Amino acid sequence: MTIKSQIDYACPACQLEWIPYAKTLACPKCGRPLPDNESTSIITETLESAKFNKRLYGIFELEFWLTRRLGDRYFAWAFKALDIAEKTPEMSGESVALTALMELDLEEMSPYREHMRGYFTAVVSGFRSLAAKNPDDWKKLPEPEKPFFGRKIIEDRA
Repeated sequence: MTIKSQIDYACPACQLEWIPYAKTLACPKCGRPLPDNESTSIITETLESAKFNKRLYGIFELEFWLTRRLGDRYFAWAFKALDIAEKTPEMSGESVALTALMELDLEEMSPYREHMRGYFTAVVSGFRSLAAKNPDDWKKLPEPEKPFFGRKIIEDRA
């Protein structure tokens, strides 16, 4: 179980699938300016999902991650950047973003690498800000003392 994205977006002008993470953006392919009402909450969603994964599983990036929407792909890519940011706190957000892009080397991102670098930088900045305020929110929850094994079957006493 995890938190998935509900966001899908394609540029109305050129049909490039991308997600506007800030109001000041333009389409990475055709340059169409983004109207305010088309900006999304992808950064907030990414951080909520990352925190959920970290608290429940102890990691950002889950082994079994199914992508249903474009936002889910953004999450998966950002989890790589968050993992790098957590392991190298001395690295700047820009450097983390660039390192994540190089490690991912996604062919499908070629038309909008700069856009993704900005998104990664914003996610890392948000993560570091939230983790500085409440570091315990980003730690794995303790395992229960008595694990739950499902419903116990009561045998017929007749």
